[in-house]
Amino acid sequence: MKLKLLGSCMLIFASGKAGFAIARSMCERVALIARLQSLLQFMITEIDFALTFFPDALTKVGPALGAEIDSFCQQVVEGLEAGVPLSAAWEEALIQLTSNSPLYADDIKPLLSLAPIIGLTSRQDQLRHIKLAQEHLRQTQLQVEHEVNKNKKIWRYLGILSGLVVVLILI
Repeated sequence: MKLKLLGSCMLIFASGKAGFAIARSMCERVALIARLQSLLQFMITEIDFALTFFPDALTKVGPALGAEIDSFCQQVVEGLEAGVPLSAAWEEALIQLTSNSPLYADDIKPLLSLAPIIGLTSRQDQLRHIKLAQEHLRQTQLQVEHEVNKNKKIWRYLGILSGLVVVLILI
């Protein structure tokens, strides 16, 4: 009897933990989109005022915006140092960011649209496109926040309740 109770508790705990992990991943997605907006804001500042070289700017801002963004910035810089064009390095780093984080492919579409523009057009044109991408990211963040607020509790409850259902079936 004690063994059944222990197994039941472990099953409920494990399924609950899975539900909470999914909910946490959804919240991390919102935070990551906000940090991408901060990256774009930093790029606006560097292009408009500081006139810093792009690799130096990415190296400087990456660590301040978290591990995922730092990894993204490092991948872009490493691609540039390897002789890869900026647009290709940018796109490849974005694809890696999507595969290694809770971001969806649709979340990075505004950043992918910057690939052919960054470093190849005039300063004013780059600023215009970056501000536009930043606005698109802000809209995406609002949509994702709405989705997270709607689904976060559902995933938490679903994790715990699915464990309870399995326990009831097994008993």
